[in-house]
Amino acid sequence: MPLSRFEKMLPWSGVLAGLAWIGQDALANTSTSEEPGGASLAVVNAHLSRNVASMACIVVMGVALLFFATAVRNLLRSGEAREATYSSVAYGGWITVSAALGQMALWDKALLSAAEDDNAGAVQTLGYAQYFGWLAMGVGIAAAFIAIGLGGVRSAVLPKWFAITTLVLGVLALLGAAGIPPGGLVNYLLLPFWLVAASVIIARRQHTAAAAPIPTAISA
Repeated sequence: MPLSRFEKMLPWSGVLAGLAWIGQDALANTSTSEEPGGASLAVVNAHLSRNVASMACIVVMGVALLFFATAVRNLLRSGEAREATYSSVAYGGWITVSAALGQMALWDKALLSAAEDDNAGAVQTLGYAQYFGWLAMGVGIAAAFIAIGLGGVRSAVLPKWFAITTLVLGVLALLGAAGIPPGGLVNYLLLPFWLVAASVIIARRQHTAAAAPIPTAISA
């Protein structure tokens, strides 16, 4: 069955999400150090436009991941003969990540507002929340990666090497969310690259499945 334009675009939302994740990290400039509590009123106000752009990238990523979640669910479900299992967990995982990104955007907005009001104490306090805001993503990433890895291996809808790599990253994400290094750092750095690779793989698998001939029933 031919794919609609919307269906063809779904996997590539992962690329947009990955680029947005890189953008938010590159643009953000709120602290005088890489340590918690380093948020500075002067630094935030001096780089206001960059920080606003960083927050916008977080919002874009959150929306893009909702579309990407649908592409992942569709791919995994195509290999599930019975009731949807891994696809449902993976879908829920990405929704959790999107919700966590919304929370990150909230902390960023609060931080920018506190800086605009010249409230140095609030800036420092909100800086702690902003610094650790990404930890909530680890819960969703862990669930999504573990489900995608297990589902990919079981149903062979993904290359085995990619499914196993995703499963390992899922375990690392789980450790990172629990504050056990180096899980959080690994997923923070590798997430955009995984999203780009997954987008390419899902788009190719989707195209191959759509191009396959539809079997016809043979009458007796």
